[in-house]
Amino acid sequence: MIKLLDEYKKLSATTLGINDRNLNYIDKNSINLSNSKIRIKKILNKNNIPTPKTITLIKNLKELEDFDFNLLPNSFVIKPNKGLGGEGIIIIYGRKKKRKETEEDAWIAPNKQILTKTDLKIHLLNIINGYYSINKKQDIVIFEERIINSQFLKESLFIKEGLPDIRVIIFKNFPIMAELRIPTIESKGKSNLHSGGIGVGIDIALGITTNAIMKDSYIETHPDTEERLSGITIPQWNKILNLSIQSSMAIKSKFSGIDIALDKDKGPLVMEINARPGLAIQIANKSGLKERLEAVSKLKIKNPESAIIVSKEIFGGEIEEEIEEITGKIILGRFTKIKINDDSEIYKAKIDTGAYVTSISQDIAEKLGFKYLIEQFDKFGIQITNNIGAIYDTRDNILKENPGLNLTVVKSANGMTIRPVINLSIHFVEEEISVETKATITSRSHMKHELIIGRRDLKNFLVDVTRNT
Repeated sequence: MIKLLDEYKKLSATTLGINDRNLNYIDKNSINLSNSKIRIKKILNKNNIPTPKTITLIKNLKELEDFDFNLLPNSFVIKPNKGLGGEGIIIIYGRKKKRKETEEDAWIAPNKQILTKTDLKIHLLNIINGYYSINKKQDIVIFEERIINSQFLKESLFIKEGLPDIRVIIFKNFPIMAELRIPTIESKGKSNLHSGGIGVGIDIALGITTNAIMKDSYIETHPDTEERLSGITIPQWNKILNLSIQSSMAIKSKFSGIDIALDKDKGPLVMEINARPGLAIQIANKSGLKERLEAVSKLKIKNPESAIIVSKEIFGGEIEEEIEEITGKIILGRFTKIKINDDSEIYKAKIDTGAYVTSISQDIAEKLGFKYLIEQFDKFGIQITNNIGAIYDTRDNILKENPGLNLTVVKSANGMTIRPVINLSIHFVEEEISVETKATITSRSHMKHELIIGRRDLKNFLVDVTRNT
């Protein structure tokens, strides 16, 4: 990990500081609005900008006393209306099953923490009493639907708990800087950096992540999952930028940070608008906000689409060259050309970051000289099952009788099965890189592509899913 002090020094001439931000770029109207999540959401909904659904509100102690917790859905989010920096937010994943009728109702929070009805009431009381409020005055409790992580982010980051979001800094309705904010175990499911979350810079032009920071250091991989953080292509990037601009226009804000999350079914949803967004985003992007603010200060736009085009032209770099320089890794598209072992034939391989191991079809395996292995394996007549114990017992019994075989259990959406494993040398033709690996052999009928390169063999690469080659 690289300390950030040197980076602060490099960016000092172009960095936007807190005093400069507060004195020259923030307007009072935006602050008053953004201090109330309820008011912001009303304005956004009025302008047909998608937001998470509000389940209910608790406005005072009397309403808390009369509140029926049984009316809540199994999962939800609790927020203080005037909270700041993620303080007071609790994510609830589900109800805890009672072992006894006399047990108190309880819910499951991040890190499998159990919160009883009493625990929740105390937290709600703290919110109402203004414990998390910006001005420490009486506040309102918001119960909001829990956003379900998009499949893309699950597969890219492999985060089991917490909700990543994208913050876009808007100035005069131009998107000038963005970052992906990612929760960690330490942050208890919240993506805020000061809570222990991760900030990853995003190239405005292509929506691809670049540098990642956590606390006072640059990092390359997620501390909980060890997944690489740079080179992730954010889906629906233009829509995210468009919603950010629309949100800024709706509240008539000059300078703001728009927080957007990607829901599995609903797509991008505007979570919050912050009139005083944190400034660590500059370090994650290795670029100062001040020069970007000045670049668009005298520009005017006709519509969000025009603003996006202009911002991409001004702030989008040669992303592939930049990322390759930062990480020392080559960028691959969705497909690449490879050679296997000493075979001169060139194959088209699918790059699949959702798969851990590399797989090849039986047809290709036979060409490479593994026909006998396939015939031997087919005699076992292995079926797909959801019985974990049975599938591992089957594998162990086969290996006892056939010690020369190498077999592995493979999980998929259909269940679990067993596949033979072979040693391969894969040569990426255009990239001129070779990788020694272990690959599984599977029936062609179970594969959309005859060759799949899994993420275990992609450590020398970054993947841009928007590229077909």
